[in-house]
Amino acid sequence: METHERPKKIALTLLWCAIALVYLFPYIWMVLTGFRQPIDTITMPPRFLFTPNLDGFRALFQTTGFQYFLFNSVVISLGSTVLTILAAAPAAYALTHMPMSGPVSGRLFLFLIMVARMVPGMTLVVPIYLIAVGTGQLDTHHVLALIYIAVNLPFAIWLMRSFFRDIHPGLREAAILDGCSELQAFRKVMLPLAANGVLATGVFVFIAAWNEFLFALVLTNSNASTAPLAMLGFRTQWGTLWAQIGAASVLVSSPVLVFAIAMQKYLLRGLTMGSVK
Repeated sequence: METHERPKKIALTLLWCAIALVYLFPYIWMVLTGFRQPIDTITMPPRFLFTPNLDGFRALFQTTGFQYFLFNSVVISLGSTVLTILAAAPAAYALTHMPMSGPVSGRLFLFLIMVARMVPGMTLVVPIYLIAVGTGQLDTHHVLALIYIAVNLPFAIWLMRSFFRDIHPGLREAAILDGCSELQAFRKVMLPLAANGVLATGVFVFIAAWNEFLFALVLTNSNASTAPLAMLGFRTQWGTLWAQIGAASVLVSSPVLVFAIAMQKYLLRGLTMGSVK
């Protein structure tokens, strides 16, 4: 029986490897572009064998000052992620374990949060731009961080609420009976139990903030421009700077990959919380 099953397993393995290669080929080509000469990038047929060099990375840092834009991306993305999690965690906990009284029920409040998430960003660009100009916050780190918090907060609340729902409410009640306040029950009992879900939410929020382009394009000029936006400058009137584009693409995508891989254990645990009781 095992002899008959082995060819099927080999065939399935080769099939999945081929599918993975198809999906990974754009990224592989991007990495190769960062380490090859510009002439090798536009040569037809394409050259897969070449002598690697770091000319694109040297030009990226020495000529364009790309490290400054990377610094802006790190500061804005990490800052907005931390503040989003700090705001979303207690909100998700309250909406899950603390029933609301009054004209606005918990379900209606959650619906309103989701409606805020469904509003297209393009419709908000002009009003936000006018507010930024009027308050003198145009082209600053603060305005981008606040926008990213506002955009990602509804998603973070909904996602973390699903993690808090998987925690038995009896644990909270037991903590309160033992003398804990609501804040202590949240901080000492519920939050540690939902830590994997909180970290998983942080991964998604960070990636969304790191890759955001529209608001960075409209609300920044030079001081707070992020790395994805800076890559627009590599298409000049003299041609496309392929080596710099490839090097910048490697640098922009690497933090996301490294961060996701480093948090993979917590990401998988968070997304599978409650699937097995």
